[in-house]
Amino acid sequence: MRIISRVAFGLGLFVLVAGLVLWFTAHERTGSTLLVILSLGLFYISLVARRGAGGDGDASEAISPATEQAEEGEEATIAPTIWPFAFSLAAVGLVLGVVVARWLLVVGGVMFLACATGWYGDIRRQHAHRPEPGHAPTKGADRS
Repeated sequence: MRIISRVAFGLGLFVLVAGLVLWFTAHERTGSTLLVILSLGLFYISLVARRGAGGDGDASEAISPATEQAEEGEEATIAPTIWPFAFSLAAVGLVLGVVVARWLLVVGGVMFLACATGWYGDIRRQHAHRPEPGHAPTKGADRS
């Protein structure tokens, strides 16, 4: 997942620079706006992939064979959510804003940011409730 995060971040940075160069050199507003929107989406993918890989943890941490075996048996599941549908509405707002009316671009951008924040928070809450491998909660544990 760390490689995916780095690749998405690199692509996002490249597309952002390309969009800014297009904006200032060709004065072509539609294509450069779409490139900036694409770069924001790639930055978001990078952020989610980084959090899925364990966040800001040290890359030199060794994983024990017992932990690897425990992780192989478990598959991470994310509960159903409404955020992909909301993202599709935000994408429609962004595209209509570029093609039809500029005020829709602002509405679509605000919707996109709200959806990204909501979905990211939802995923963080779901990952926060998962116990760490090898640290199964015990019943009747003393909390003194």
